[in-house]
Amino acid sequence: MRTRLPVAVLLSAIVIALRSAMAMASLQNIYVLSQDDGILSVIDTDTDEIAAKIAITGKPAAFTIDSASRKAFATLPDAGEIAVVDLERRVVRSMLKIGGQPFGITSDNAGRLFISDWSANRISIVNETTGVIETTLSVGRSPAHLVATRDGTRVYVADRESNTVAVIDTRGLKILTEIAVGRAPFALSLSPDDKQLVVANVQAATLSIVDTDMLRIVSSPATGKMPYGVTITPDNSEILVSNQHGGTVSIFDARTHEPRGEIKVGRYPEGVAALRNGRKAYVANWFSGSVSVLDLQTKTEIKKIKCPEGPRMVLVDTTAH
Repeated sequence: MRTRLPVAVLLSAIVIALRSAMAMASLQNIYVLSQDDGILSVIDTDTDEIAAKIAITGKPAAFTIDSASRKAFATLPDAGEIAVVDLERRVVRSMLKIGGQPFGITSDNAGRLFISDWSANRISIVNETTGVIETTLSVGRSPAHLVATRDGTRVYVADRESNTVAVIDTRGLKILTEIAVGRAPFALSLSPDDKQLVVANVQAATLSIVDTDMLRIVSSPATGKMPYGVTITPDNSEILVSNQHGGTVSIFDARTHEPRGEIKVGRYPEGVAALRNGRKAYVANWFSGSVSVLDLQTKTEIKKIKCPEGPRMVLVDTTAH
Protein backbone atom coordinates (compact mmCIF):
# COMPACT_ATOMS: atom_id res chain seq x y z
CA MET A 1 0.00 0.00 0.00
CA ARG A 2 1.30 3.45 -0.92
CA THR A 3 1.94 6.00 1.81
CA ARG A 4 0.75 9.48 0.92
CA LEU A 5 3.02 12.29 2.09
CA PRO A 6 1.42 15.31 3.74
CA VAL A 7 0.93 18.29 1.43
CA ALA A 8 3.19 20.44 3.64
CA VAL A 9 6.05 17.96 3.28
CA LEU A 10 5.62 17.84 -0.49
CA LEU A 11 5.57 21.62 -0.75
CA SER A 12 8.66 21.88 1.42
CA ALA A 13 10.50 19.40 -0.78
CA ILE A 14 9.52 21.32 -3.90
CA VAL A 15 10.70 24.64 -2.43
CA ILE A 16 14.05 23.11 -1.42
CA ALA A 17 14.51 21.62 -4.89
CA LEU A 18 13.69 24.93 -6.57
CA ARG A 19 16.06 26.86 -4.34
CA SER A 20 18.81 24.34 -5.04
CA ALA A 21 18.23 24.58 -8.80
CA MET A 22 18.23 28.38 -8.66
CA ALA A 23 21.43 28.40 -6.64
CA MET A 24 23.14 26.08 -9.11
CA ALA A 25 21.95 28.21 -12.02
CA SER A 26 23.38 31.36 -10.42
CA LEU A 27 26.79 29.95 -9.52
CA GLN A 28 29.48 31.63 -11.55
CA ASN A 29 33.21 31.97 -11.36
CA ILE A 30 35.37 34.73 -12.74
CA TYR A 31 38.63 33.69 -14.39
CA VAL A 32 41.49 36.18 -14.45
CA LEU A 33 44.62 35.73 -16.57
CA SER A 34 47.78 37.30 -15.11
CA GLN A 35 50.40 37.57 -17.83
CA ASP A 36 53.46 38.48 -15.76
CA ASP A 37 53.13 35.67 -13.22
CA GLY A 38 51.59 33.14 -15.62
CA ILE A 39 48.55 32.39 -13.45
CA LEU A 40 44.88 31.77 -14.23
CA SER A 41 43.05 32.75 -11.04
CA VAL A 42 39.57 31.54 -10.17
CA ILE A 43 37.46 34.06 -8.26
CA ASP A 44 34.44 32.87 -6.27
CA THR A 45 31.83 35.54 -6.96
CA ASP A 46 29.90 34.77 -3.76
CA THR A 47 32.86 35.76 -1.57
CA ASP A 48 34.84 37.78 -4.12
CA GLU A 49 37.99 35.94 -3.11
CA ILE A 50 40.45 33.87 -5.14
CA ALA A 51 39.42 30.22 -4.79
CA ALA A 52 42.22 28.67 -6.87
CA LYS A 53 45.29 29.49 -8.95
CA ILE A 54 46.32 27.53 -12.04
CA ALA A 55 49.95 27.96 -13.11
CA ILE A 56 50.63 28.36 -16.84
CA THR A 57 54.31 28.25 -17.75
CA GLY A 58 55.33 31.27 -19.81
CA LYS A 59 53.61 34.60 -20.41
CA PRO A 60 49.99 33.88 -21.44
CA ALA A 61 48.42 36.76 -23.37
CA ALA A 62 44.77 35.80 -23.76
CA PHE A 63 42.37 32.93 -23.18
CA THR A 64 38.97 31.59 -24.09
CA ILE A 65 36.57 29.10 -22.51
CA ASP A 66 34.90 26.29 -24.43
CA SER A 67 31.63 25.76 -22.57
CA ALA A 68 31.07 22.38 -24.21
CA SER A 69 34.39 20.76 -23.28
CA ARG A 70 34.78 22.67 -19.98
CA LYS A 71 38.30 23.70 -20.92
CA ALA A 72 40.13 26.98 -21.15
CA PHE A 73 42.73 27.68 -23.82
CA ALA A 74 45.46 30.28 -23.24
CA THR A 75 47.81 31.70 -25.87
CA LEU A 76 51.57 31.85 -25.32
CA PRO A 77 52.94 34.20 -28.01
CA ASP A 78 56.63 33.74 -27.15
CA ALA A 79 56.44 29.94 -27.27
CA GLY A 80 53.99 29.55 -30.17
CA GLU A 81 51.83 27.35 -27.95
CA ILE A 82 48.33 27.02 -26.53
CA ALA A 83 47.89 25.84 -22.93
CA VAL A 84 44.90 23.53 -22.46
CA VAL A 85 43.37 23.97 -18.98
CA ASP A 86 40.92 21.52 -17.40
CA LEU A 87 38.56 23.84 -15.50
CA GLU A 88 37.02 21.03 -13.45
CA ARG A 89 40.33 19.71 -12.11
CA ARG A 90 42.01 23.10 -12.36
CA VAL A 91 45.18 21.89 -14.01
CA VAL A 92 46.98 22.37 -17.33
CA ARG A 93 46.36 19.14 -19.22
CA SER A 94 48.50 19.67 -22.31
CA MET A 95 50.23 22.14 -24.62
CA LEU A 96 49.35 22.54 -28.30
CA LYS A 97 52.34 23.56 -30.40
CA ILE A 98 51.03 25.65 -33.30
CA GLY A 99 53.98 27.97 -33.98
CA GLY A 100 53.89 31.63 -34.92
CA GLN A 101 52.88 34.29 -32.42
CA PRO A 102 49.40 33.31 -31.16
CA PHE A 103 47.64 36.17 -29.41
CA GLY A 104 43.83 36.42 -29.46
CA ILE A 105 41.71 33.29 -29.23
CA THR A 106 38.08 32.19 -29.30
CA SER A 107 36.20 28.89 -29.59
CA ASP A 108 33.22 27.92 -31.71
CA ASN A 109 32.24 25.50 -28.90
CA ALA A 110 32.32 22.71 -31.48
CA GLY A 111 35.92 21.59 -31.09
CA ARG A 112 37.66 24.35 -33.05
CA LEU A 113 39.80 27.26 -31.92
CA PHE A 114 40.24 30.47 -33.92
CA ILE A 115 43.61 32.02 -33.06
CA SER A 116 45.12 35.28 -34.26
CA ASP A 117 48.80 35.32 -35.20
CA TRP A 118 49.97 38.82 -34.30
CA SER A 119 53.06 38.90 -36.54
CA ALA A 120 51.83 36.78 -39.48
CA ASN A 121 48.51 38.65 -39.95
CA ARG A 122 46.45 35.48 -40.11
CA ILE A 123 43.88 33.42 -38.24
CA SER A 124 44.64 29.76 -37.61
CA ILE A 125 41.72 27.34 -37.23
CA VAL A 126 42.92 24.65 -34.85
CA ASN A 127 41.47 21.33 -33.69
CA GLU A 128 41.32 21.82 -29.93
CA THR A 129 41.98 18.15 -29.19
CA THR A 130 44.87 17.39 -31.54
CA GLY A 131 46.31 20.86 -32.04
CA VAL A 132 46.30 20.32 -35.80
CA ILE A 133 45.90 23.51 -37.84
CA GLU A 134 43.02 22.80 -40.22
CA THR A 135 43.50 25.95 -42.28
CA THR A 136 44.55 29.59 -42.06
CA LEU A 137 42.92 32.83 -43.23
CA SER A 138 44.72 36.08 -44.05
CA VAL A 139 43.42 39.15 -42.23
CA GLY A 140 44.63 42.70 -41.54
CA ARG A 141 47.79 43.73 -39.70
CA SER A 142 48.33 42.73 -36.07
CA PRO A 143 45.10 40.83 -35.40
CA ALA A 144 44.29 41.18 -31.70
CA HIS A 145 41.20 39.83 -29.96
CA LEU A 146 38.43 37.70 -31.46
CA VAL A 147 34.84 36.97 -30.50
CA ALA A 148 32.50 34.23 -31.75
CA THR A 149 28.73 34.31 -32.03
CA ARG A 150 26.74 32.08 -29.68
CA ASP A 151 26.00 29.60 -32.46
CA GLY A 152 29.62 29.64 -33.61
CA THR A 153 28.78 30.55 -37.21
CA ARG A 154 30.73 33.81 -37.22
CA VAL A 155 33.97 35.08 -35.72
CA TYR A 156 34.96 38.75 -35.57
CA VAL A 157 38.63 39.81 -35.51
CA ALA A 158 40.04 43.17 -34.43
CA ASP A 159 42.90 43.99 -36.81
CA ARG A 160 44.68 46.59 -34.72
CA GLU A 161 47.12 48.08 -37.21
CA SER A 162 44.71 47.97 -40.16
CA ASN A 163 41.89 49.76 -38.31
CA THR A 164 39.43 47.10 -39.45
CA VAL A 165 37.34 44.22 -38.14
CA ALA A 166 37.37 41.04 -40.21
CA VAL A 167 34.18 38.95 -40.33
CA ILE A 168 34.73 35.19 -40.71
CA ASP A 169 32.12 32.72 -41.90
CA THR A 170 33.10 29.67 -39.84
CA ARG A 171 31.09 27.22 -41.95
CA GLY A 172 32.67 28.21 -45.25
CA LEU A 173 35.94 29.24 -43.56
CA LYS A 174 36.15 32.46 -45.51
CA ILE A 175 36.32 36.19 -44.87
CA LEU A 176 32.88 37.72 -45.50
CA THR A 177 34.03 41.33 -45.28
CA GLU A 178 36.27 43.78 -43.45
CA ILE A 179 34.65 46.68 -41.64
CA ALA A 180 36.57 49.96 -41.30
CA VAL A 181 36.44 51.11 -37.67
CA GLY A 182 38.40 53.58 -35.51
CA ARG A 183 42.17 53.70 -34.97
CA ALA A 184 43.71 50.62 -33.33
CA PRO A 185 40.74 48.32 -32.59
CA PHE A 186 41.67 45.84 -29.87
CA ALA A 187 38.82 44.45 -27.74
CA LEU A 188 35.43 43.19 -28.92
CA SER A 189 32.11 42.21 -27.38
CA LEU A 190 28.85 40.85 -28.80
CA SER A 191 25.40 41.53 -27.42
CA PRO A 192 23.51 38.51 -26.01
CA ASP A 193 21.47 38.25 -29.22
CA ASP A 194 24.57 38.71 -31.43
CA LYS A 195 22.88 41.66 -33.15
CA GLN A 196 25.37 44.25 -31.95
CA LEU A 197 29.17 44.15 -32.01
CA VAL A 198 31.08 46.67 -29.90
CA VAL A 199 34.67 47.48 -30.86
CA ALA A 200 37.04 49.37 -28.55
CA ASN A 201 39.36 51.60 -30.61
CA VAL A 202 42.44 52.23 -28.47
CA GLN A 203 44.06 55.18 -30.22
CA ALA A 204 40.83 56.81 -31.38
CA ALA A 205 39.34 56.64 -27.86
CA THR A 206 36.00 55.64 -29.33
CA LEU A 207 33.69 52.69 -29.68
CA SER A 208 32.55 51.42 -33.06
CA ILE A 209 29.11 49.90 -32.60
CA VAL A 210 28.28 47.60 -35.50
CA ASP A 211 24.89 46.30 -36.59
CA THR A 212 25.78 42.68 -37.39
CA ASP A 213 22.88 42.19 -39.80
CA MET A 214 23.92 45.11 -42.00
CA LEU A 215 27.62 44.87 -41.06
CA ARG A 216 27.95 48.62 -40.72
CA ILE A 217 28.69 51.09 -37.93
CA VAL A 218 25.61 52.69 -36.38
CA SER A 219 27.29 54.69 -33.61
CA SER A 220 30.76 55.87 -32.51
CA PRO A 221 30.61 57.28 -28.96
CA ALA A 222 33.74 58.73 -27.34
CA THR A 223 35.34 56.87 -24.43
CA GLY A 224 38.08 57.69 -21.94
CA LYS A 225 41.78 57.45 -22.83
CA MET A 226 42.97 54.17 -24.39
CA PRO A 227 39.90 51.86 -24.17
CA TYR A 228 41.38 48.37 -23.83
CA GLY A 229 38.46 46.25 -22.65
CA VAL A 230 34.75 46.09 -23.38
CA THR A 231 31.74 43.96 -22.51
CA ILE A 232 27.97 44.12 -22.85
CA THR A 233 25.95 43.11 -19.80
CA PRO A 234 23.99 39.83 -20.18
CA ASP A 235 20.65 41.67 -20.03
CA ASN A 236 21.78 43.78 -23.02
CA SER A 237 21.26 47.02 -21.09
CA GLU A 238 24.77 48.45 -20.65
CA ILE A 239 28.18 48.57 -22.31
CA LEU A 240 31.19 48.64 -19.97
CA VAL A 241 34.49 50.01 -21.28
CA SER A 242 37.81 50.01 -19.41
CA ASN A 243 39.93 53.10 -20.10
CA GLN A 244 43.56 52.05 -19.64
CA HIS A 245 45.11 55.53 -19.35
CA GLY A 246 42.14 56.94 -17.48
CA GLY A 247 41.98 54.32 -14.74
CA THR A 248 38.22 54.20 -15.16
CA VAL A 249 35.33 52.18 -16.55
CA SER A 250 32.87 54.06 -18.73
CA ILE A 251 29.23 52.93 -18.85
CA PHE A 252 26.98 53.41 -21.87
CA ASP A 253 23.35 52.60 -22.54
CA ALA A 254 23.48 49.57 -24.86
CA ARG A 255 20.45 50.71 -26.84
CA THR A 256 20.89 54.50 -27.14
CA HIS A 257 24.71 54.44 -26.76
CA GLU A 258 24.50 57.46 -24.47
CA PRO A 259 26.94 57.68 -21.52
CA ARG A 260 25.58 56.63 -18.12
CA GLY A 261 28.55 57.27 -15.90
CA GLU A 262 32.12 56.43 -15.03
CA ILE A 263 33.70 54.41 -12.20
CA LYS A 264 37.23 54.90 -10.90
CA VAL A 265 39.20 51.62 -10.70
CA GLY A 266 42.89 50.61 -10.54
CA ARG A 267 45.86 51.49 -12.72
CA TYR A 268 45.78 50.49 -16.39
CA PRO A 269 42.50 48.56 -16.42
CA GLU A 270 42.01 46.18 -19.33
CA GLY A 271 39.71 43.12 -19.34
CA VAL A 272 36.16 43.53 -18.02
CA ALA A 273 33.31 41.02 -17.52
CA ALA A 274 29.82 41.15 -16.00
CA LEU A 275 27.89 38.45 -14.13
CA ARG A 276 24.78 36.94 -15.65
CA ASN A 277 22.56 38.38 -12.89
CA GLY A 278 23.68 41.89 -13.81
CA ARG A 279 24.66 42.83 -10.26
CA LYS A 280 28.44 42.94 -10.50
CA ALA A 281 31.28 43.36 -12.95
CA TYR A 282 34.99 42.61 -12.63
CA VAL A 283 37.88 44.61 -14.09
CA ALA A 284 41.52 43.49 -14.39
CA ASN A 285 43.87 46.29 -13.28
CA TRP A 286 47.10 45.47 -15.11
CA PHE A 287 49.50 47.79 -13.24
CA SER A 288 47.77 47.47 -9.85
CA GLY A 289 47.90 43.67 -9.72
CA SER A 290 44.26 43.59 -8.72
CA VAL A 291 40.69 43.05 -9.87
CA SER A 292 38.08 45.71 -9.15
CA VAL A 293 34.62 44.49 -8.19
CA LEU A 294 31.91 46.86 -9.42
CA ASP A 295 28.36 47.17 -8.14
CA LEU A 296 26.39 47.87 -11.32
CA GLN A 297 23.32 49.08 -9.43
CA THR A 298 25.12 51.84 -7.50
CA LYS A 299 27.85 52.34 -10.15
CA THR A 300 30.63 52.07 -7.56
CA GLU A 301 33.74 50.00 -6.91
CA ILE A 302 33.00 47.87 -3.86
CA LYS A 303 36.21 45.86 -3.54
CA LYS A 304 39.70 45.31 -4.92
CA ILE A 305 40.93 41.70 -5.03
CA LYS A 306 44.71 41.30 -4.90
CA CYS A 307 45.84 38.82 -7.54
CA PRO A 308 49.03 37.61 -9.28
CA GLU A 309 50.95 40.26 -11.20
CA GLY A 310 49.92 41.45 -14.63
CA PRO A 311 46.17 40.69 -14.76
CA ARG A 312 45.01 41.58 -18.25
CA MET A 313 41.98 39.49 -19.22
CA VAL A 314 38.79 38.50 -17.37
CA LEU A 315 36.11 36.02 -18.40
CA VAL A 316 32.97 34.88 -16.64
CA ASP A 317 31.87 31.27 -16.63
CA THR A 318 29.11 29.14 -15.14
CA THR A 319 30.39 26.33 -12.93
CA ALA A 320 28.92 23.43 -11.02
CA HIS A 321 30.55 23.28 -7.60
